Amino acid sequence: MTLTLHPLLPDSASDAAQVWRIFSEAPSYSQRVEGRPPAHADVEDFFHGMPAGKEASDKFLIGLHAGTEMVGCADVIRAYPARDCAFIGLLLVSEAHQGRGCGRTALGLIEAMARGWDCTRLRLAVISTNPRAFAFWQREGFGIVDRRSIPRFTGDVIVMERAIR
Repeated sequence: MTLTLHPLLPDSASDAAQVWRIFSEAPSYSQRVEGRPPAHADVEDFFHGMPAGKEASDKFLIGLHAGTEMVGCADVIRAYPARDCAFIGLLLVSEAHQGRGCGRTALGLIEAMARGWDCTRLRLAVISTNPRAFAFWQREGFGIVDRRSIPRFTGDVIVMERAIR
């Protein structure tokens, strides 16, 4: 599937509505990782949640578009947790578009963006109660670098990483 990346703005009501639509069209994500249906707080966290010590200018909010339709969203933190690493905070595709290559295509576009920042590694966290996502990241060459428990989530947080290709 051909995808393009479009920047999303944290102060845009239209962008927030589109991100809410994606969360609503992928309800199994919130159910698996937090044990509840999607909530508007998820959209707030998508736009404003950030690791300690990072600036808003380091967070890149992306709409994944197939033609004119937004089919997914992603957020990527530049230079986190180290200068040569980009952290994928979320890559979420509506369930109607899952299994069509959107995730793999989006990952390639994110990887190219990170390469432009002189990053050599990609890192992310997946929740153990989301086995489909875990399997996807493993297929894409990510290996486990850490595992921890965070009470907010229904399972362990599995931190994964791979070199940028």
